[in-house]
Amino acid sequence: QKAKITLKEKKASIVVGKTTTIKVKSFKGISNKNIAFSSSDKKVATVSSKGKVTGKKAGKATITVTSLINKNVKAKFTITVKTADMIDTDYSEKGKGKIVLEEDNVVLYPEKSFHKIYDHCGDAHSLEYYTEDHESMDQFIGEQLLVQKEKYGQAQIKVKRITGVKNSAVSYKSSNTSVAAVSSTGFVTPKKVGTATITVTSKANKKVQAKYKVTVKKNDMVLAVGFDMYDNIKYYVKKNDDGTIEYRRMPVAEEFFSADKKVAESCDYSYNIASNNKIIMTSSNENVLRVVEEDYLDVMGKGSTTITLKTADGRWSYSWKVTVSDKQTSFAKYSTGFTTGRGMDQADEKDGWVTKL
Repeated sequence: QKAKITLKEKKASIVVGKTTTIKVKSFKGISNKNIAFSSSDKKVATVSSKGKVTGKKAGKATITVTSLINKNVKAKFTITVKTADMIDTDYSEKGKGKIVLEEDNVVLYPEKSFHKIYDHCGDAHSLEYYTEDHESMDQFIGEQLLVQKEKYGQAQIKVKRITGVKNSAVSYKSSNTSVAAVSSTGFVTPKKVGTATITVTSKANKKVQAKYKVTVKKNDMVLAVGFDMYDNIKYYVKKNDDGTIEYRRMPVAEEFFSADKKVAESCDYSYNIASNNKIIMTSSNENVLRVVEEDYLDVMGKGSTTITLKTADGRWSYSWKVTVSDKQTSFAKYSTGFTTGRGMDQADEKDGWVTKL
C-alpha cells in the first residue's frame, strides 16, 4: 500500500506576525502518526513541532510535513505571508494605473490619550494599571480600554485594488508626521489633534497614487464604563394590598472612565455626566427584563435577554446576556457597589417579595 499524508488544507495566507496551524486530514499506509515540520524559508515563516506557522515577513514559503518512520513520505503546505495593508489586495498589471483603498479617511484620537485614565471620581491611573494582573473589576475596565484604543487609537490602511503597474509594491508618506505617523506597511499612529493626508504611491510608477485623510480629535469620549453587570437575577414578584402586581426593580449604576477628566468625573455615577455622554440602556426581550427610568430594569419574567449599554454619541457600547431564573442573583464581572447578589435577594425577601404569588 502506498504511504501518504493528506493535509486538511494545502495552502494559507496570513498577515505578518499572525499564525495558522497545519492539520493532517489522514494517514495512509503509516502505522505511526508522528511527523516533523520544516520551513523552506525561516525568514518568511517559521513552524513549530506541532505545525503552528508564524508569519515573519512578506513572501512565500513551503512547509514540509515528513513522517518520522518513513522520511520518504511527505506533504507540502504553501504559506503566503503578506503585510496587513496588502492581505486582501487584488492586483493586475493590466488596465489603467490606479490604487483603490478600502477606506480613504479615518477619525482617530491621540494614541497617548489612551494611557492616562480618569475614573468616575477624577482619580487617574495608567492603562497598564488596568491591563496588568489586578482584580477582575480592574481587568474588566482594562479589556474595554484596549478595545477602544485599538478602534480609535490606531488605524491600518488597506489596499483594495492595484491596476496598471508592473508590481503591487507601494509606499506611504504623511503630510504631517506630528499629527499622524505612518509605517512602511500603512499602520497609522495618531499623535496630536489636527489633520494629515497620507499619500499611497506605487513604487513602480510614482504618478499612481491614492490619498487617505486622517483627522485626529481631542479624546473627549467615554473609554470604559463600570456598571452592575448581572449574570443572573432571581425572579421575585409582589402583590400589593390593593391587588396590583409589582415587579422587582434592579438598579444599573454606571461609573465612567475617560482620558478627559471632565468626561469621567462624577462621584454620583451617571447623574452628573454631561448629557452627550449619557448611557442608553436597551433590552432585547422586555418580557424578561424591561428598561425603566433609564437606569433600572424591571424583572418581568423568567428567561434570557441581551442588555446593551451605549453612549449617546455611539462611540462606546457593550452588550451581555442576563438570565432571570430561580437561582440567586449574581454578577458576571463587575458591580459598582459592595452589595452581593445574596444580600440583595435577602433584603427583598424581608420586604415581602416572593418567587410565586
